[in-house]
Amino acid sequence: MSRSQSAGADRQLLYAALVLGSLVVVVTCGTSSPEPAAPPPQTPQARGTGLPAAPSSSTAAVEAAGSATLAIGDAGSDGAHPREVAVERGPLASFREALDELASGQRKRAVRVTWLGDSHTAADFWTDAVRQRLNREAPAGGPGFVYLGLDPYRHSGFSIDRDGDWQHLPHAPSTSSKTGDGVFGIAGIRTSFGSGDAKLELRPRTGTLRGSARWTVYYRMPDAGTRFRMKLGEKSRTVRGKHPGRIERTLVEGPSSEALVLRPGSGRPEFFGAVVEGSQPGVVLDTLGINGARVATALAWEEESFVELLKAREPELVILAYGTNEAGANTAVEKYRAHFEALMKRVRRAAPEASCALFGPTDWVRQEERIVAIDQLERSVAESLGCGYFSVFDAMGGRGSITDWANQSPPLAAPDHIHLTPKGYVKLGQATADFLLER
Repeated sequence: MSRSQSAGADRQLLYAALVLGSLVVVVTCGTSSPEPAAPPPQTPQARGTGLPAAPSSSTAAVEAAGSATLAIGDAGSDGAHPREVAVERGPLASFREALDELASGQRKRAVRVTWLGDSHTAADFWTDAVRQRLNREAPAGGPGFVYLGLDPYRHSGFSIDRDGDWQHLPHAPSTSSKTGDGVFGIAGIRTSFGSGDAKLELRPRTGTLRGSARWTVYYRMPDAGTRFRMKLGEKSRTVRGKHPGRIERTLVEGPSSEALVLRPGSGRPEFFGAVVEGSQPGVVLDTLGINGARVATALAWEEESFVELLKAREPELVILAYGTNEAGANTAVEKYRAHFEALMKRVRRAAPEASCALFGPTDWVRQEERIVAIDQLERSVAESLGCGYFSVFDAMGGRGSITDWANQSPPLAAPDHIHLTPKGYVKLGQATADFLLER
C-alpha cells in the first residue's frame, strides 16, 4: 500500500500521535529488566565497514577504523585535555565559532550537528525547530540524515513515499541488548526490501538546501550477487557492492527538485540510512532518534561501524538527548554515568574536536523524583566530560511543568504527560536554540 505524504499536515499529526503513545509501552516493559552495564571497549579491528574516502564536499578522508584518535581522558597533541579546553573556552565555543564563520561567508564547509536521542528526538519536531532557528543564523545546508523505509516515519525536510513491504532490524523500537551482529552505523536501525514491489521515493522540501542536492546512501551487500536500483531524475543505475559484508556508500548529485528513488534489484541489500546536503555549504542537523531509546541503546551497536560513520559526518556538535526512558526504568540512577561516559568515548574517537552537549529529560509527574535525579546526574556528567548541558526539565519550568504545558490552550504537552505536542516541541526548540547560540 502506498504511504504518500500528499496530505502532509495530517500525516505529521498522525505520526505525532503514534510517537506520543510509544514511550509509555516501552517504559512499562523496560522496568522489568535492568539495563546492561557499559560494555568493555572493543578491539580496534573494524567489522562490517568498508567506506571509501569521504565525498568531495568533506575536507577529511575517512580514516581506517582503529586509527589514533583522541579518547576521553587522553591528551591531544598540545597536551590539553578536552575538559580543560572546554572549561577555558566554553564547551560549545568551537561550534559557535564555526557557525559564525559560516554566517559571515568565511567558512567553505558545512556545519554539521549530530543529534542522537529517544522519541522526543525521533518525531523531528523538536529537532526541526532548532534546525529552522540555526538556518536563520546561517544558510541551510540540507535536511541531513534520513532513515530509509521506516513506517511510521516523518522528517520535516523530506516528502516521503513508501510502497510495498520493508523490513527493519531491530524489530522492536529499541533495545539495550545486542541484536544480530550489532552493525547499525549511527542510525541504530537497518532496513531492507521485504517484497519485490518495495519502493522508496525521497524528495527534499523546498528551501532546505542551496545549490544541487548531494545524496549519500549507506548500504551493505551480503554477497556479490546482491544489488539495488537507484534513480535521481534522469540518472539511473544499478548499485553493486565492492566489499560484500561491509558498509559502503554510493553518491549521486542532481537538482534539489528531483526525487531519489530506491527499488529492489536482486538479493537483500541492507540500508543504514542516507544523507542529503546542498552543494553550497550550510547548517545540517542530523535527526537520529529512536522510540524508547536509552543511552545504553547506542552501546549495544557494534562500535567500529558507529565510529566510522560518525567520523564520515565530521560533526561540529554532537548532542546526546536521553533521560526520559531512564526515568521509567528501575536501574540505579548513578549507573547511567558509565553509560554516558562510554558513549561519549565512542563519540570522541570519531570526532575528537567536536563540541558536545547532553540534553536531559522532560518533566514527568509520575516519575518526577527520578527525573530530578537524572537531570542532576546528566549535569554532573556533562561537566566532567567537558560538554554543555541543557536542562529540559528546567526549561519547561521544573516540577509540575508538564501539567501546566498540557493545560495550555492549545496544549503544549500530550495527554500522556510525558511527550509534548508539535507546538510544545517548537517552544522547547526555541529555548534549546537560545542555549546553543548563547542568547
